[in-house]
Amino acid sequence: MTTNLPSVHVLILNYRMRDQVRECLLSLAAVPYPNLTTIVIDNNSADGIEHMLAEEFPHIVFLQTGANLGYTGGNNAGIRHAINAGADYVLILNPDTVVVNPNFIGEMVAHLETQPRIGIAGPTVFFREAGQVQNTVLFAPGLWRNLTNWFAYRWNPGSFQLSGNKEVEAEVLNGVCLLIRTECLKQIGFFDELIFMYIEDADLDYRARQAGWNVRYLPIESIVHRQKSEGYDMTSLVSFLLRRNSVYYLCKIGKRSEAFGYALLSLLLLSARGATTFSYSKAIHYLKFCRKLAASYRQILLQRPLDQSFGPPF
Repeated sequence: MTTNLPSVHVLILNYRMRDQVRECLLSLAAVPYPNLTTIVIDNNSADGIEHMLAEEFPHIVFLQTGANLGYTGGNNAGIRHAINAGADYVLILNPDTVVVNPNFIGEMVAHLETQPRIGIAGPTVFFREAGQVQNTVLFAPGLWRNLTNWFAYRWNPGSFQLSGNKEVEAEVLNGVCLLIRTECLKQIGFFDELIFMYIEDADLDYRARQAGWNVRYLPIESIVHRQKSEGYDMTSLVSFLLRRNSVYYLCKIGKRSEAFGYALLSLLLLSARGATTFSYSKAIHYLKFCRKLAASYRQILLQRPLDQSFGPPF
């Protein structure tokens, strides 16, 4: 009976990805798990998603945040709604995904029901096409860790593919698809909204592990992640947030000296890259990017009060 199965609320956050959300929802329709609620949260996209959902998916719960709150703020709105509705688990699911194993939610829930200390779990995710496994078992940022891994990856990249056919304890799980026990969230809190997006998974997993919860990769095939290929260059918003949030995360967990070293090395490498572009316009672009990044680093390292204005500067 449905009432005997744990309640799972699937959270899909939209920011100007209406068509991808449609494809994701169509694939979710094949999932047979009976005690399932799907929530679409919109970060003020103005892309017509509310009309599309009303026309094509009237059973879907829709939440409008009214502003671009990022991955963290948008998903937190969904988490609060799910917990208030009595959810036992929330499934955080990127909008640019499609389900390839309709049974993956039921299989993951069944496993977590036998392992009550698993607070956060991630399944096997395919990257852009079925069969191509995305490595979702990651390491938390750190100055020495990043330097060591940079050399180790170039020596043996295969050693970093930790998403295999065995269940493993993870330091960090990629946030593309996460099944999270709401009991865990009630204890450790939700995503840190100052992070906006990127490194928020490392922060949440760290707090879970500190509180005694397991963070576990499960070899259960689930979705294809249709991640875009553009927008990841050295001076992109993604690059800015990854660098800024890594320093923020290291300070937050008490590694201030590492945070300072990470920030300094980051700026030095970016400046060197800009100086070797042999293009005046590109060099100026790198300089402006470094100034924005340095301003954020200064805010963090000098322990100045951070609020929503700490969000992305572009």
